[in-house]
Amino acid sequence: MTTVFQVIVIGLLLGLIYTLIGAGLTIVLGVLRIVNLAQGILVVIGSFFAFDLFTQWGIDPILAVLIIIPVFFLIGGLAEITLIRRAASDSPDRAMLVLFGLLMLAEAVATIAWTTDSRSIGVGYANGSLTVGGVVIPEAYLIMAGVAVVVLGATELMLYRTLLGKALRAVGQNRQSAEILGINSARMATIVFGLGTALAGVAGAALGVLFPFSIQLDSQWLAYSFIVVLIGGLGGIRSSLVGGLALGLGQAICSQVLPLDVVPVVLYGALAAALVARGGGIGLARERRI
Repeated sequence: MTTVFQVIVIGLLLGLIYTLIGAGLTIVLGVLRIVNLAQGILVVIGSFFAFDLFTQWGIDPILAVLIIIPVFFLIGGLAEITLIRRAASDSPDRAMLVLFGLLMLAEAVATIAWTTDSRSIGVGYANGSLTVGGVVIPEAYLIMAGVAVVVLGATELMLYRTLLGKALRAVGQNRQSAEILGINSARMATIVFGLGTALAGVAGAALGVLFPFSIQLDSQWLAYSFIVVLIGGLGGIRSSLVGGLALGLGQAICSQVLPLDVVPVVLYGALAAALVARGGGIGLARERRI
């Protein structure tokens, strides 16, 4: 029974971090109707960015989040203004092609900057643990899940308790009507893409503490973000939380009963099955808005 509880706890903590990955994709897709194919590489770059801050400047990943959020928000905003906006004005599909090109470019630049070697962020609490009622909880999981809760909570409050959040949701529901009401939809698009990019960067920092990472992991994190969206839909942070927790629990259970090499195959199979079951796949979720 203790093993069962431990698997559940690990799955829930991991699911909170996976929620960050899915939330960035959900917000961009829900408001702009664009599938951000660069989400996975942004997560990986977030891991490397946190790694450099820790190894070169001694900045703990917890504090690094305070740097990652504005830096990645700026990167995402500039990408929307310079590369995505014109393509998105034609069609979401063209914007997706631009993002695919951005993915290829980001992978090439990241490979030059950091090579393809695997790295890990060796913080002091990476190997620590707490024991509660016989359940061993790794400190790194607990701390990074706490970071995820704070970031997700702040994002939720911004979306539903501020005028900016209301403007963002108005653009997602009906862009033309929002513009009639005086909302600058172009500015909102920039903010949304910056926000999605920032969430991906924070997720990368958190995952970099828990697992070794390399450039090749971008496809895995992109697939995981799709799974979160397919399970939770486009209901905002809360729906992403449902998808993230389901993914975290699923991975924890599979890792307990199956060989580790088989776990990604099962999860990718779940993604394929979800796409088939939904028929329209990711596009079907566009009927919902944050």
